[in-house]
Amino acid sequence: MDGGAYLEGLRRTLGGDDHGVGFPRPPLAPGFLLWPFIELFGIDTGYKVWSSIASVLPAIPVFLLARRIDRALGDRPHRRLPLSPAVFAAGFLMLDMLHAEMMVTGALPLIAFALLGMVWWAMGELVEDWSLLKAAILAASLGLIPWVNQTTAGLAIVTIPVYGAALLWFNNSSSLLDSNPRRALGTPTGVALRLAVPLFIGGLIALGALPWYLDVLPVTGVLNYPGSFIYLSPWTDSSWLQLALAWPVGLFIVWKGGQPWLRSLGVLILLLGSLTPFLSTDETVINIFYRSRYLLAIPFYVAVAWIVWVKVLPALPMAKNPLFVIYGRQGAFLAGLGVAALLVVGNWWTFNNQAGLSNMVSRNTEIALDIAKAEDDKAIINNSFTLALWIAALNDVEAPHTWTWQPPPTWRESDRLVRCALGWVPSCDPEAAITVLDAGWVLIEGRFPFYNNRAPGVYGSLDYYEPWGNLPDVEWLDLVYQQGTTDLYRIVSTER
Repeated sequence: MDGGAYLEGLRRTLGGDDHGVGFPRPPLAPGFLLWPFIELFGIDTGYKVWSSIASVLPAIPVFLLARRIDRALGDRPHRRLPLSPAVFAAGFLMLDMLHAEMMVTGALPLIAFALLGMVWWAMGELVEDWSLLKAAILAASLGLIPWVNQTTAGLAIVTIPVYGAALLWFNNSSSLLDSNPRRALGTPTGVALRLAVPLFIGGLIALGALPWYLDVLPVTGVLNYPGSFIYLSPWTDSSWLQLALAWPVGLFIVWKGGQPWLRSLGVLILLLGSLTPFLSTDETVINIFYRSRYLLAIPFYVAVAWIVWVKVLPALPMAKNPLFVIYGRQGAFLAGLGVAALLVVGNWWTFNNQAGLSNMVSRNTEIALDIAKAEDDKAIINNSFTLALWIAALNDVEAPHTWTWQPPPTWRESDRLVRCALGWVPSCDPEAAITVLDAGWVLIEGRFPFYNNRAPGVYGSLDYYEPWGNLPDVEWLDLVYQQGTTDLYRIVSTER
């Protein structure tokens, strides 16, 4: 779904014109991150290969965080099970349905999620012992986040101070297994300096991306829609289930976790879980709330792995039996096979369902765009914000469009002109509107906005259920291509 935005961002990064859709993106968002794949494999295959690689990256910090559980277990019998906590946590992340959804919808945040996860990992390591390599990883990971993804930059601003404060607060906690005596991990000042220096350097690198954020700050008119600034999700929304899972797990980890890095992860779980039910009419703000639903998986699965290996397995009656390893292997294999089967089915269903919803450009749409490209470079009026990004990227033209909701202030004049050009406003001057838009075509993809029951109607249309029903009767539109749900109209003289 977000592929059009990524391709348009890449085109701008390489020096293309600003076609007035979307918003400016830093050069790695994805820009130069995507460019080699497009050059090597073409747009379709290259984008899929890039998305596949991006989807694996968050498993790296999850694996590294959960490996600390491996190290702490030593030679305990359940340590020798074929499935380690690190593999368990990373595997669950990769099979998570929300992870599959994001991979299809737009994988860019997953790259930045991986960077943010590496920040958390490096901070936890540095609290216990200074390492130049880990300090460099912390500084580089933090510095790159805003260059890669604006959504994760906002989440970094929220989570890193909270995680850092929790690390300092818990720096004298007991060991991971609650079995060693309390030990200081350094003076408060020394621990703070271990974090402050690389965080400061990373912050300076991050500040270089500031120019790309000035236009999308909250309440600037680019991304803020009319309505309540902050409100709660419906009670039927899955975010409430996430909240219900996050709080017990987070509280238990804070209570029993032992080492600072783990107890601080519990604080992150509480924070991210608490953010999930909230929404906002400002897209910059809503992404902090909404993307918390996806970011939550990183600390959550590490915490679940710790609970299973450190608290559940040792408490089993067979844990002290010499045959535990044999029985444990069999039980772990069967249980893991059953859970994995359920997760694979859920992951597969989510992937394919989201792929259908995210198919912005069908083969018929491609044909229509080729027809328009062969004749001129006039603007192509269309009926979806997301489709407009694809049109701008593929045809290198302006792509004014309709909205499913009253648009932000920045695009209200363009929206008024589009509705006039479509014949939805009887009192307007369509010829003047078409001239201002420099439009030559109208491309309608009839699947939008009714691809699911949650999509609202088209803002400003004449008919809620048939928003494009009037177009065949509009005098200045000639239907030149119609196939499936795709209609392409050429704009002719309004005076014929």
